Amino acid sequence: MSEFDFARYRQALSDNIAELCSRPVAGEPLLNELQRVADEAERLLEQHQVADRSLLDCGPGCSSCCVVNVSTLLLEGIAIAHYLRGQDVGLKNQIRSKVEDLWREVRGLDDEERLCMRRKCAFLDEQGCCRIYPVRPLLCRSLTSTDADRCREALVGQVFGEERPILMHQFQQQLYETQFVGVADGLEKGGLDGRSFQLTGLIRFLFKHPEAEAELLEGRRLCWQDLY
Repeated sequence: MSEFDFARYRQALSDNIAELCSRPVAGEPLLNELQRVADEAERLLEQHQVADRSLLDCGPGCSSCCVVNVSTLLLEGIAIAHYLRGQDVGLKNQIRSKVEDLWREVRGLDDEERLCMRRKCAFLDEQGCCRIYPVRPLLCRSLTSTDADRCREALVGQVFGEERPILMHQFQQQLYETQFVGVADGLEKGGLDGRSFQLTGLIRFLFKHPEAEAELLEGRRLCWQDLY
């Protein structure tokens, strides 16, 4: 990991996002940049093979970690909302119903309380596969494990206050976390809301208030009452 300058990369990403925010119509350029950032991460992971990714046990249907609060940037939420609007009506209605049900149960819960509930993410299908995989949040992408069973054991252990280590791909984790912070910094510098929100609550709000998207891309800041 020492060969990659994470601090410099974060600054460059932040500056680029801030510059895009200053454009008269920033929405589409920002969404395109977010997708470019996610695509770039895959290229960087191939270029900096500091660990063998073939050892990772993550894959379609492995959703053990999809029971936690996911911090999601406003821009990420808008990208997900755009993606969902392109799905068929039946699927959109199904996801919207699951989002409503889950948010009713988890809003106001801290991370430990959310974990204890063992409620799966609203964006999983019946096989445990992610329905928003192409636009999933950066922090979802950061999570990896070489042993799916140990993931499940570690999550159960946290409920009882036990710490069980999980072997992860550290470069991948740090890369996506750096991207997350870089995008957040850039949004704030550019005058937009760079805070993160719980994924379920943010998407629920964007489902219910699609007209607010333009205001959010012009600097409106969400508050808890908006999501509640």
